[in-house]
Amino acid sequence: MRSLKVLILEPNPFQLMALHQMLNAIGIYDVLTAPSLPAALCSLGHRGAVDIAICDPQLKGGDGLALIRHLALQREARALILLGTVAPSLLNDLEPLLCEQGLRLLGRLQSPVSAVLMRGLLDSYLIAPLQPVEA
Repeated sequence: MRSLKVLILEPNPFQLMALHQMLNAIGIYDVLTAPSLPAALCSLGHRGAVDIAICDPQLKGGDGLALIRHLALQREARALILLGTVAPSLLNDLEPLLCEQGLRLLGRLQSPVSAVLMRGLLDSYLIAPLQPVEA
């Protein structure tokens, strides 16, 4: 798989480790992991923008939603994968921000995350730039 830089925001250490190992098994080794919003922002500050961010927008304390807003407004990610069950109203609120800032929503994954579905979303990110732009 082409070299991608991925950021994972996940407060549960076991789920964070499982997602990290899953990405490594798929062939993605440049993975930034963060258990909290401050840790994610620190990683971005030290390592720069990422290709894909993975997080649950409904994390307690609002960390997931705050990260998504930060990534969109600062243009520190090109694409996003949402974890967990996302309320339709929240998705409706996020869509204008994502579109306006050019942050592409690759899809949503439920826990436990399927490696096959994760690979499909990552492949869709890699293939999309190769498709011709429609006039």
